[in-house]
Amino acid sequence: MPNPVPKQASYAKSRIHEGWMRLQTKWFYILQVAIAAGAAYWAAHVVFGHDIPFFAPMATIIVLSTTGGERFRRSVELVVGVSLGVGLGDLIIANIGSGTWQIAVAVGIAIALGTFIDRSVLLANQAGFASVLVATISPPGSADGIERMTDAFIGGVVGLIVIGLFPESPLRAGRREIARLMGITSNVLRDVAAALHSGDIIVIRHALQNVRGTQGRINNMIAATKTGEENLSVSPILWRQRGKIRSLKRILHPVDNAIRNTRVLARRALVLSEDNDTVSEEQIAIISELSDIAAELERLFEGVDRGHEVMPQLINRLRKLGSRVGLEIAEGRVLSAQVILGQSRSIIVDLLQICGLSRKSAAAVLRPTSQHPAQPPEIWDMDIED
Repeated sequence: MPNPVPKQASYAKSRIHEGWMRLQTKWFYILQVAIAAGAAYWAAHVVFGHDIPFFAPMATIIVLSTTGGERFRRSVELVVGVSLGVGLGDLIIANIGSGTWQIAVAVGIAIALGTFIDRSVLLANQAGFASVLVATISPPGSADGIERMTDAFIGGVVGLIVIGLFPESPLRAGRREIARLMGITSNVLRDVAAALHSGDIIVIRHALQNVRGTQGRINNMIAATKTGEENLSVSPILWRQRGKIRSLKRILHPVDNAIRNTRVLARRALVLSEDNDTVSEEQIAIISELSDIAAELERLFEGVDRGHEVMPQLINRLRKLGSRVGLEIAEGRVLSAQVILGQSRSIIVDLLQICGLSRKSAAAVLRPTSQHPAQPPEIWDMDIED
């Protein structure tokens, strides 16, 4: 009977490593939240004289935990939702009394009105919470409801102030997610190239499975960039990085396209292999080269390589690839091979855009497949020097 201890120890070690990596990624956010929560409590308790300002640090945590560039909106939603709930709770409970059905009526009306005012779930929920507070803990007309509303405002404002005074780099999170997506692209293309050479269908299936699980990464990349934009608007310390965040935002779509085109290429490679068909050695070499370039981009966005030195080299390599992806390398091959060629061409364009070229300039690198291409070729047939 196999001993389960080594497997359990390996699992525990993996979990500890993953937890440590998450802490390394989130340490600045943890510091932000800790400072903001303490500052919000102090402001509400000492400056405003609230005895138990529990909602001030809670509001701060809600604001800071929001991603995707919505912290301003969440701060407003907190204040509006609490104000709405306190006002309705006072009005309704003062007239119909407090009890089981009265709470149900107050909460229902508060959430319905909050939903009517805005689509935000947070606003509607806060209106419901505040109405429950008035109906149970704080009698109508008491100061507790007003203090809760003030605490929500204090927490939201303190959260935004902390973002401004202790801003996280608007580039770090977005670049990290782009690097991960480029790493996935590189690994999948590498595995597909090797499997097309060896005919190993299982390897292609695994590669396809890996690239199918990337939507969460793409969402993280977009959210990180939006949060970076908001950090720029809050913190004057970061205003000098506006150009860099605009450049980062510009390549989000090409990164997304590169992942999608890689997914289609892997899917078609699986179909081709299952049909016992083949592609040319030149096609395999091109896919392998694309994998290497994606790996270099991963290193660049992780900050390992110096972009001003590496990027021109990558552009030159991609231009050379563009001159090689003509119809002749898939001539006489089945439809799946033709599709793989088309996806390879698309990935070349995507990676060139990630390197800084416009879509038109990137498309002009490709060897034309039409007698009258919409985008005239510019350099595909030139002798490009290293």
